Amino acid sequence: MLYPQGTLGLGILSWRGAASLDHALESYQREDFFSLFDDALAFLPDPDEDVLKVTEKYPLRIETSPENKGIRAGMEEIASRLKTEYIFFTENDNPLLESRDEARRQIEKALELLATDQAIMARMRHVREPGEAFNTLAKYRRYFPEPDTLAARTRRLLRPLKARRLCGTAIYASSDPAARFPQYIQGAGDGFYLVSTKVLPWTNQSIIIKRDFFVETILPFAKSGPERAGNNGFPNLEIELNRSRFWRNSGWQIACGPGLLTHRRVGARGYD
Repeated sequence: MLYPQGTLGLGILSWRGAASLDHALESYQREDFFSLFDDALAFLPDPDEDVLKVTEKYPLRIETSPENKGIRAGMEEIASRLKTEYIFFTENDNPLLESRDEARRQIEKALELLATDQAIMARMRHVREPGEAFNTLAKYRRYFPEPDTLAARTRRLLRPLKARRLCGTAIYASSDPAARFPQYIQGAGDGFYLVSTKVLPWTNQSIIIKRDFFVETILPFAKSGPERAGNNGFPNLEIELNRSRFWRNSGWQIACGPGLLTHRRVGARGYD
């Protein structure tokens, strides 16, 4: 066991996207990131030959299934195959931007906040370089520009609920998010913040979470309602949770540090 809080597994979900996967895994190997985990698993639903060739180059346990059933099912499979107390979920297009020493520092802090029940999830996506498909940042700046504008104040007045839900994005945009929104964001030391689920949604990408909490609380809720198609026509967790009061009104906190991984696609994804 590498950490006093318990065992930690790395779970990488990859359906196709061999070039992105190779780019991400090469960044992990370059910084010896794999050695920070008690177990490292690549879960490959419906794998093609290119993806299998990529994963075979790296120190990973490779698990497959004959068909792809989407992100939610893939994360559930990872949680069933990893037996560690905590899981660091990533996807095939999440390369590492920081050094091994910085990665260990942030992982240790995240586990401390999770183990003491100060947070139920830690976001590990890089704050200053979050990468592609992060359009929430542009929305935040329309509602909370610095300096403030009359147009932004009018937007907040007309759409107060949307404005509130964007407050958590301050961790990606503000130099002092806890001062900006003290009612929702608190400093947790070592560059980390605790952010209310009222203002920060669930994300599947680059997170650390207690395995039991994910299996016993998050998945059962996501499966309890009507199925909502997400990516590629399958449930994806983000839709089920972020459209519900369950998440927003839970009273839970999310740990957010400087971050380790970004989102970067390389080459063809292998699907539309």
